[in-house]
This record gives sequence, structure tokens and C-alpha cells, in this order.
Amino acid sequence: MSDANTTPPSWSGPGIIQNFIGLPESPKISQETLETWFDEVYVPALVKTGVVQSAWRFRAASPENGKQHMTIYKIPDLAQVAAGKLTHIPRTSNMFPSRAPVDDFVDLDSRVFSLVQLYETTKQPEDAATTIINEAIESRPDGASELDAWYREEHNQYMSEQPGWQRTTRFSLVFQERNDGKEPEGTSSLSIHEFGDGHGIGQDALPFEATTDRSKRVASEARVIDAAIYYKVKAFGKASENS
Repeated sequence: MSDANTTPPSWSGPGIIQNFIGLPESPKISQETLETWFDEVYVPALVKTGVVQSAWRFRAASPENGKQHMTIYKIPDLAQVAAGKLTHIPRTSNMFPSRAPVDDFVDLDSRVFSLVQLYETTKQPEDAATTIINEAIESRPDGASELDAWYREEHNQYMSEQPGWQRTTRFSLVFQERNDGKEPEGTSSLSIHEFGDGHGIGQDALPFEATTDRSKRVASEARVIDAAIYYKVKAFGKASENS
């Protein structure tokens, strides 16, 4: 396992960009058009810059999940994003009904996270998962260090004992924004638990089973606990090399 710098999150070092993308109630483009543009045009251009090492597109396991479509970009150095190294990538297309950017046709909830901890018991490939648990927790204002210690000393080990588990990666929120005028909902702590074949995970997830006194305390003191299952749809960049 490896740990990132434990100083407050900043636009430097490894991290991810996580996007939740949906169509408005009266869409001007189809989901098929959006995915074609994303898969064949936009993400390949992002990867070509070298700023994005790998990218994934996911679909929610549960039809009740209000965030059905998620993308993740793996960034070796967030400073490159902060420096605007991705801003030149066109967000327009002749696939769209006008020359407006894609942002005009979708509801976008975008979050940037810096790496906190990579936990794996054996070295895993870049693209290790078919299914992930996206586990977002907001601790009380003075509870961040306790939450971090709980992961390191208890919860990571618990997750590693579950069937099909491959790896857990933890992140801290750096930045978030939405284009629909609503308040961003990202939590300061995000953990992505990756699972391969034989996991037995259903459509709905509980972030953890509060079976110990410590986990019960974490659960009771957390301001937000939001966990969801996502299935991998497609991998790009380095992740696609071993898919």
C-alpha cells in the first residue's frame, strides 16, 4: 500500500476528476450521441495530452440512482489541470445540434479529488475492476482525522476480506462545481472500492456494516454517508491496455 502527502488537499500530485453527467428533462441530444462523442472524440483527446493517464465510463447498478452516468479521469499531477492543460480540448462537436459546448446540453456535476491512500494487498493492474463501490463520507468538522484512522486501521482491512475485492483508493475533495445552478453535493472524503469477478455485489450498497464499536461511532457521527454501486462500461488510456 502507499500513502500520499497528508497535508490539506491541493491542486498538486496525483488525483482524479469525477463527473456525473445527465441529460435534462427536455434533452437536445440523445444519450447515444453523448456517449459516441465522449468515447470516440473527447476522451481520446484528453488522454493524448498526457495529463489524463486513464479514464473510465461507469453506469449505475441501480435504476433508482439519480446519478446514472459517471466518468473518472486518473490524473498523475493535478497541477497540470490547474495550469489549464486540458482547457484547449474542444467541447463542441458537429454531432451536437449547434456549435454550443457540451455543457449546454447536459447536467454536469464535476469534482476534483487528490489522492490520500492507495490500499491493495497485492499489486493490481491499472484496470482491475468490473464493479466499484463509490463511497462518499462527510465527517463532522473535527472528525476528519478519526475517519482517516478508521480507514487505515479497520475499514480497509474489512473491505479487503470481501469476495472479489481488488483495491481501495481514497481521496480528498479539492474542488467541485455544477452547471445546473444547484448546490454541489460532493463530500470531503471519497473512497473507491474496486471489485473483480466473484464479488456478489447487488444493485444497492451499504458503505459498511457497523459491526464494531468504532464503525458504529463513525456511522453515527458522519454528517453524510452515500454509497453506490457502478458497473464499468469502458476504459481508456493506460487502463485500456489490459482490458
